[in-house]
Amino acid sequence: MEIINISKKKLDSLEPFTLPKNVISTECELFKFRYRGVDRLVKKLFNNDGLVFANKLYTLQAISANLDYIPEYFVTPDFLLSINKSIEAFVMPILNGINISIILNEKESNVSLEEKKYYLKRIGVILEQMKNIRKYTPLTDFYLGDLHEDNFLVDPSKVDLSVVDVDSIKIAGNKTSPSKYLTPFGLLSVVSGKYKERDNDSFGAYEADENTDLYCYNIIVLNFLFGSSINNIEITEFYKFINYLNDLGVDKNLLESFNRIVCNSNNINPMNYIDSLTHKQIYKARSREYK
Repeated sequence: MEIINISKKKLDSLEPFTLPKNVISTECELFKFRYRGVDRLVKKLFNNDGLVFANKLYTLQAISANLDYIPEYFVTPDFLLSINKSIEAFVMPILNGINISIILNEKESNVSLEEKKYYLKRIGVILEQMKNIRKYTPLTDFYLGDLHEDNFLVDPSKVDLSVVDVDSIKIAGNKTSPSKYLTPFGLLSVVSGKYKERDNDSFGAYEADENTDLYCYNIIVLNFLFGSSINNIEITEFYKFINYLNDLGVDKNLLESFNRIVCNSNNINPMNYIDSLTHKQIYKARSREYK
């Protein structure tokens, strides 16, 4: 991967890139950067030494080496950026998109339910495409890992999703990065043996694989229904909510997909059952109605 160098003075002159108020970055600073006549985004990492940083660099190099197999909707880095001869950042395309967390928000009245369901299904399509990439290409180790609502951007003009924060993906034997939903406090912690726990080595609490990606995807759908985060609730409350959804007449296949995330059977991709959700079911599933 190409490396370009800028001075610390040049970095300090760059305009910060502002994230939406409900989107928080814990590992980097973002700056706008015009280079070779193109507007781009600089991601300057807070941690730029040690094993975590080495793993980040390996991930970026692995992405660059496997671009032939990675779909175009992955927002991949253009090059590494050194600041006074020290690599501390990377540069990627800048997108004018909207985080799917904002799109799925109950208060987002400008987006129809059908459009919200479409974007939810698109996440499932992406996971199916990644499964085929693992099956039919040399890129056999390829998972989103840190899969959550803020790592997808909606392009309103194309009505499609882009995958961002790709430096946290699982690829080509790298270490699993920390993940919003793959924590010791999440629902997956009640399942013994299914999700592979990692040692406390500053990396992810669980090894990323197909089951963890599908776990996170199911959590996103459940969050949408509940109208709040459901990942850290007690298992008894989880089952109560699933039974409540059953009473609302939610599709049995979708409920089975939800149930699978907390049992030892392999997880299911729920994308084919999302269309079955009705306005009434979604309204009644909101936490205020459920409680």
